[in-house]
Amino acid sequence: MNTAKVTRLSDHRSTVQPPVDNTRLQALSRRFLDQLPGLLDSFFSKADDFLFEWAEKTNDGLESAAYFEHLRALRLEKDAVRRSVLSTMKQRVEQQLNGRFEDAGSGEAELGTELSLMGDETLERSLAIDSFSNRVIEQSSDDWLAFRERLGVLIGKKELRDENTPFNARALGSAMFDGLSSIECPLKTVLMLFRLFDKQAGPKLVQYYQASNRWLVEEGILPNLKLIHGRGDSSDNGQSHTLEQLSQLLAQRNAEPSGSGPAMGGFSGHSGGARGMMSGGYAGGYGGSAGSGGSGIQLDASTLDVLLGSLSQIQMQAAPATRDVAELKRWTHAQASAITSQAAGFEDSGTISLVAMLFEYILDDEKLSSHMKQLMARMQIPIIKVALLDKHFFTDTHHSARLLLNRMARAASGWEPDAEIDDDALLEGMEGIVVRLNQEFETDLTLFDEALAEFNTLYEQYKNEQDAHLEPLKAEEDSKYEEHQKQDRARLFMDALLADETPPMVVRTLLEKHWYRVMKAIFRQHGEGKSWKNSARIARELLWSVQANVQVSQAERFRKVAPAMLNGLRDGLKAIGVSEADRSSWIEAIQDLHQIERQPLNEDVWEAQAKLDAFEEKSAKADTIIEAPAPLPVDEPVVQHKPADLTYYMDRVDELEEGVWFEIEVKEGRMERGCLSHVVGARSKFVFTNYKGDRIAERSAIGLAMALRNDSIRPLDDAPLFDRVIDSIVQDIKPQPSHH
Repeated sequence: MNTAKVTRLSDHRSTVQPPVDNTRLQALSRRFLDQLPGLLDSFFSKADDFLFEWAEKTNDGLESAAYFEHLRALRLEKDAVRRSVLSTMKQRVEQQLNGRFEDAGSGEAELGTELSLMGDETLERSLAIDSFSNRVIEQSSDDWLAFRERLGVLIGKKELRDENTPFNARALGSAMFDGLSSIECPLKTVLMLFRLFDKQAGPKLVQYYQASNRWLVEEGILPNLKLIHGRGDSSDNGQSHTLEQLSQLLAQRNAEPSGSGPAMGGFSGHSGGARGMMSGGYAGGYGGSAGSGGSGIQLDASTLDVLLGSLSQIQMQAAPATRDVAELKRWTHAQASAITSQAAGFEDSGTISLVAMLFEYILDDEKLSSHMKQLMARMQIPIIKVALLDKHFFTDTHHSARLLLNRMARAASGWEPDAEIDDDALLEGMEGIVVRLNQEFETDLTLFDEALAEFNTLYEQYKNEQDAHLEPLKAEEDSKYEEHQKQDRARLFMDALLADETPPMVVRTLLEKHWYRVMKAIFRQHGEGKSWKNSARIARELLWSVQANVQVSQAERFRKVAPAMLNGLRDGLKAIGVSEADRSSWIEAIQDLHQIERQPLNEDVWEAQAKLDAFEEKSAKADTIIEAPAPLPVDEPVVQHKPADLTYYMDRVDELEEGVWFEIEVKEGRMERGCLSHVVGARSKFVFTNYKGDRIAERSAIGLAMALRNDSIRPLDDAPLFDRVIDSIVQDIKPQPSHH
């Protein structure tokens, strides 16, 4: 039997001060550095394809040529970048292994006071590296924390920070970004390539930390380290705990002095729920199960028959017509106590106590609604009978009785804990199944197979009805999205540009009638290429050129811009079929407006300058329509955020699938359960509904990422009920480390 104790991180931080373990550190270093050449080779191969695809798919010739030039530069410089990264990482690993952390590549020393310069390349570098490092830490989760703790033991330091831990992601990200920056290409391309490297290197680092932890455990470095989480956040979700393992844990707890209270120990100091229950009553008569080392004896066939008969009598008793959890606990406690007293002294009394404990924890589960708890309470006696008849109940994750509990609980995920549910087909169907089991189940375990099949059919019908109810909502959202995709970007831009403007009539007419046609034709034929952007600029420059005082306040720019703008006008009008005579007429009219005598000085120079500044600001906003379509309207809270903080959460949003349940803050401080029922378009909008199929919230992709980050939307734990509760029991009854 494994009697090793699970320890806390704080214990190691306060007590472990070993000397530097150079042998194991060098082994980790070799493994880390040996994997870098393959990672870099794979990256450069994908980067080559990536730039080639971008060059091929762009509709703009100059932009395509630029990407091919960047591709050429990458091919010429990749060997130098490769050497630089490998050399830098070797040097940084050696520094960190020797305890010198100041040159680990954090980039903090380089920023200084330049953090306020939002367009500065140094800041872009810092944000990209931070994003890469944070994402790796988030994805590796406990594996990184355990690896950092074990590295502290090898180096002889009580506490390491993320950036001071050897083989950290920040150091690799810094080396790679600096290597890519040496290539002759703009920052935008460097950032795109670094993001590609991010996606490849992140999983490799996670795998490295996982493999290193396994090796270090084999080497005896903190082999029993377990990171302590809150109750319900067990790393063993889905693990099948055997009755023998649970019995061993209980026996260990019973053997420890409790200080006060009954011999059940470990629970005597708690109050309420399962913990309070275990301080006396039927649990105090627990004598262990087969293989646990308990003093009980095996039930013979005749005694088992008598016990099952008593269970059947209790099973037939009417359940209290209440959803009051305290009353349900008293009722289930009385049931279990009655049957445990008959099994006292036998090994199977432990099985009965364990199942009873299981149901006490179920009734304590805050995720379950009161309706579900009422149904579950009535399942206690049938499940005790199953556990007595079939010793595989605790070990077989596909046992029909266990699946029935899990699937019923999961199907009711959308029910609020205190919800009043009326005329719900799922609730009525589950009620019928529970009644049938209590009335008919004796010893024939196939009845649970039939009950599971009945529930599966019930739930499928229920889901089909829900889906039918959701169809109108989905159709409406899809229709809105299709209409949004058809939005007239040229008209939206022109309306935004001309809003509150009073240009000469000839300019307004030219823009609204003819230049709008030019822009619409360009967008339809060429999309968002350079021609589209140039057409918008010509419209802006035309309107700018007739602003008051512009030829005085910005004379040099006017002299450069006006001729090029007029040539662009002439070419665009020709492209849409405007005759040469009409083209000349329009151009001459604009030239007349540009005559200095036609633009007398405004005596209020400051007022004119204010108007010009306002026009510049407005035209910049209109330009956002050129760069990207207006976002799909979404009814969601407006929350200020830092874009650099959301990369990890945006990745989580990309992975979300319909059908997942969440707790959603619909109003400040008030959470409701909602299912992600529809993802609209290209993940443009996420629609959440309650268990009835009624909309309760909607979020954009970035809004959902913000909500996940701010904890205003939380995924419900979808671990099977049985596994979740067993993990909670194990967490509560396992031995705790002694403190001296």
